[in-house]
Amino acid sequence: MSLVFNPENHEYKLDDVKLPSVTQILQGAGLSDFSKVNPELLKRAQSFGTAAHLACQLYDENRLDIKSLDIALEPRLEAWILFKRDFGISEFKEIEKQVYSTRYQYAGCLDRLTMEDALIEIKTCTTIPKTTGLQLSGYQGAYEEMYKVKIKRRICVQLLDGTYKMEEYKEKSDFRVFTSCLNVINWRKINA
Repeated sequence: MSLVFNPENHEYKLDDVKLPSVTQILQGAGLSDFSKVNPELLKRAQSFGTAAHLACQLYDENRLDIKSLDIALEPRLEAWILFKRDFGISEFKEIEKQVYSTRYQYAGCLDRLTMEDALIEIKTCTTIPKTTGLQLSGYQGAYEEMYKVKIKRRICVQLLDGTYKMEEYKEKSDFRVFTSCLNVINWRKINA
């Protein structure tokens, strides 16, 4: 099976079958709503988040030219480096890994998986969305299905100015809620 991602329209295809992404599922079910946010501010925040993710990815892959880093991204990268140092993380099993579920027919991209099988979501927003636990459970379900391993922890790391906030998700019902959101999306497709 071959998963292809088109970043321009945020579209995943598995062997030419279009799959909803984890974040699209949460948005489509009405749990993530950005309709009241100024579109220009939202676009800037998304661009900043994408750039911060890339800086962290390049750093983790030992490919970042620090001299070329935008000064606005430095505090977020410093926060990421601090988090990794505080938790003794020197390498990852997975970095920006695209995953999919053939059973449930969805896809997504997890940020990090540690060598100890802790799933990490990186956020640069001002507040951690309430749906983050659901988001991580979607990635967890797909990864576990693909690789037949058990994710041990789900963690969100919010990168702030030179520091971070960490939140761990332990709610066992998160994946059931996530798949319920997927069922809503699938129902809407059939009944649109």
